[in-house]
Amino acid sequence: MNFAKKTWCSAYVAATLAVCPMLVGAAEAYPSQPIRIVDAYPAGGSTDVLARYLGSRISSNWGQPVVVENRGGASGQIGANYVAKSKADGYTFLVTPNPDILILGPLLYKHLPYVRDDFVPVAIVADVPLVLVVNSQSGIGDVKQLITRAKSEPQKLTYGSAGQGSTHHLSAELFTKMAEIEMIHVPFRGTAPAVQDLLGGHVDMVISPISAVLPHIKAGKLKALAVTGTKRAQALPNIPTLTESSLPGYESTLWVSLVAPKGTPEPILKKWNDAVSLEMKSEEARAMLAEQGIESASASMAEIRARIDRETQRWRTLIESRGIVVE
Repeated sequence: MNFAKKTWCSAYVAATLAVCPMLVGAAEAYPSQPIRIVDAYPAGGSTDVLARYLGSRISSNWGQPVVVENRGGASGQIGANYVAKSKADGYTFLVTPNPDILILGPLLYKHLPYVRDDFVPVAIVADVPLVLVVNSQSGIGDVKQLITRAKSEPQKLTYGSAGQGSTHHLSAELFTKMAEIEMIHVPFRGTAPAVQDLLGGHVDMVISPISAVLPHIKAGKLKALAVTGTKRAQALPNIPTLTESSLPGYESTLWVSLVAPKGTPEPILKKWNDAVSLEMKSEEARAMLAEQGIESASASMAEIRARIDRETQRWRTLIESRGIVVE
């Protein structure tokens, strides 16, 4: 090794050793000021409830205020862009339902104000199981009957969704593709109006978060035919998965995660991942989630990145094969 290279290597090692304690020290001193969690949707939704619960627990444990800000609009783009452009200092985070913002948004919209790589994954907050429901007065008793009716009446049955390009929409598109049926998509401005029209008999099917329809299922107004995940939902243990209901391999899940602006220090991300995983596994959190049909979940940052990559490829294949475009 020549003198110049040896000198450069020595300097690099010295600098690295000097920086590492600084990063560790910063993580140990963190947080030293209020923290902000941005929800890209209006107050009152599942992400808002989860963000406020998590914020209160983190604030109590770390001794700093955690403020939840609702910055809704443009299908989550306003709040997401705000966080993407925020300082990467560990004091601004985005709570996001996936695959909507990080996966479907970049695949469906040509002119997003941000790109997926503007964010780094921090932690999974919870899984929000989805369920395929019909009106109890429809006469449809199971998935096979729904498929049979749709095949006998092509382009007549309708399904409602929370909006064009939403997880609800894409989940139903995946269902119709795998079932080899044709249904008409009726997009709404959110889950609630779609469910109301299902209750009123104006649409024939909705794939919805269990939390939004569970009271109607219990009241006998809606009938749950199947859940969309790879396993049965804790809130509806007697309802089969779509894989069990003649569509092997079907999978669509909604999951809520915490992300931060790209460049946020790794030790701070790790501290958050550990804290979120611990808090959301507590008995208190599990009880709170169960009341809303939501389930506890956790993953390392590497596992979250792998999940995003995997789901991006799966949804890209569906979007391209169905020619789905969002204006």
